[in-house]
Amino acid sequence: MAELSRPYRPQLPAQDWDAIAPYVHDVVARAEPLVTYNARELYPAVTRLTHFSRSEYAPLDDASVFDPYMVNRFVTHHLAGYNRASRNTIRARLRRVSEALLGDDAVGKFKALGKADAVTPYTVAEQATLEGWSRAQTSVERRTSAAALLSLGFGAGLTGAEIIRQRLEHVAEVGAALIVRVAGDNEREVPVLHEWDAGLHARLQFMDGEGWAFRTDQRGGNINLITDFVSRTGPEVPLQTRRMRATWLVGHLERGTPLKLLLRTAGLQSAEALDRVLPFVHD
Repeated sequence: MAELSRPYRPQLPAQDWDAIAPYVHDVVARAEPLVTYNARELYPAVTRLTHFSRSEYAPLDDASVFDPYMVNRFVTHHLAGYNRASRNTIRARLRRVSEALLGDDAVGKFKALGKADAVTPYTVAEQATLEGWSRAQTSVERRTSAAALLSLGFGAGLTGAEIIRQRLEHVAEVGAALIVRVAGDNEREVPVLHEWDAGLHARLQFMDGEGWAFRTDQRGGNINLITDFVSRTGPEVPLQTRRMRATWLVGHLERGTPLKLLLRTAGLQSAEALDRVLPFVHD
């Protein structure tokens, strides 16, 4: 294995890195002779995937971490804010490692990404259906959680992972507007669209302004939380956070929101990240 100038150390909490470091080092040592990438190129991608897999409570073994389904979930959910070129670079490295370690169990099973993976925004009628679904929930906790979910998705364009991690202490009323402060890798402040702020107001009132914006008894790390919630009383229109975010992005583009402001508010690194929604923007 090619020598690194200094030991690899990612920007992760020490306890998280300590938990995955032995497996990451082992994977890079085994994979490097089998792929065209060197250790320096492999370490960041392997580390991110392994950390994501651990957050999904997957065992740290090749069959679980490098399963094509896990790799695709990682790319789709964890790398949603990256531009297409960066996302495809990381995905290509992980795919080669997966195919090298799993052989026929991985070859040919990877879903293609790119422009063909367009995300279709919700229609006005579909949005109304989802609002009706949120109001039909069977308890105040579920109703306000569902309402906040729609507010943060349609009204602020947060990703699924960001919605799950959002705390009500980080939502502020500034004049007539609600401002959501998003923590994490893409830290930013996002004003909630007025037409979608009622649900978040209801959640703030129900929770006295403290706690999780979505689901009271969660811990902030279960990426399947939204899927599990929706599956219990599935709406007539399938609810996907990627489509809510696409709807929010298209709405801003059609309103003429300045590009640099939109990229900053959306937590995007490059305008290339908008390629998948541009076909749906009316001239």
